[in-house]
Amino acid sequence: MSLSAAVGAPISSRFADRLGQRRVIPIILSVHSISLSLLVGLVLLGSSFAWIVVSAIFSGLAMPSIGPMIRARWMFITKSDRQLNTAFAFESVVDEVIFVLAPPIVTVLCVSVFDASGLILSIILVTSGSIWLTTQRATEPPPLSKEIKRSKTAILMPGMISVFFIFMLFGGVWGAAELVVVAFSQELGNKNFAGALIAVWSFGSLVAGVIFGTANFTGAISTRFTITMFFFSLSLFVLPFINSFQVMFPVLLIAGLAISPALITGYTLVGRLVNRDQLTEGLAWANTGSGLGLSLTAPLAGWLIDEAGSSAAFWLVSLSGLVGFLLTVISLPWLRRADVPIQN
Repeated sequence: MSLSAAVGAPISSRFADRLGQRRVIPIILSVHSISLSLLVGLVLLGSSFAWIVVSAIFSGLAMPSIGPMIRARWMFITKSDRQLNTAFAFESVVDEVIFVLAPPIVTVLCVSVFDASGLILSIILVTSGSIWLTTQRATEPPPLSKEIKRSKTAILMPGMISVFFIFMLFGGVWGAAELVVVAFSQELGNKNFAGALIAVWSFGSLVAGVIFGTANFTGAISTRFTITMFFFSLSLFVLPFINSFQVMFPVLLIAGLAISPALITGYTLVGRLVNRDQLTEGLAWANTGSGLGLSLTAPLAGWLIDEAGSSAAFWLVSLSGLVGFLLTVISLPWLRRADVPIQN
């Protein structure tokens, strides 16, 4: 489903830029909700795994790119860099709240009610939220006029391929870290601490998002992104050397503090690298890179855990952050295109 979403999100987002979000969302939402409901039904009925995979593929391809669509709306209605920074910080905080609260809620539902209740709740939320979004007409970016020539795909804009791979490495960090933290907790004899460790990581990002959203930055955004990526990679470097909960908790809290600033700046960077008629598609490419990185590194992290333990697998997390920073430095000549500020 994740890999299919990585393929479908930029396509549906490009149509949203071209035709308008309220025309595209109902179509993809219908396909996504029906196919995900079908997936649940097929599993409960014990159907062939091949049919389950097919329904998962369609569900992923049509998964609404709500995050990019909302961030495109923020870019449309904000009037200054400071407003946009605060808006993206707000989005980051909301994301972290979801990441902290959703897993335990879904776990309780699946254990206390029945196995499929978590996915059923997902279907209800994505359907109601998407319909609600389509009613928000005042914030929707206008569709591209028919008289205006369609731009080339956003991924081909200078600097966007680099950003795609940087976000892919972001996803690599998250995809590997969540698995490795569980293995780390099991190796130290208390797997119940895994959820708390991940929550502390997300809490650090939430706090940083609140603080970052109140700041008024005046320097070049490419420089700001490079600095935030440096601290993001630096915060991950010590993870392979930790062998106790007492050290891991504060280290993950500090690492969490580095997440939101890098993500907020990264999304702002994307909005500057693409044309105004490519906002949703450009942001979707960033999300696609993140999702693809998560999908690819999770199984690799699992293999490393099985073969060499959590310390070795933590190197995958650290190296993903380091390569992301190095790629940022190498790409600076293209990323500097984003240094033209938004006019009041």
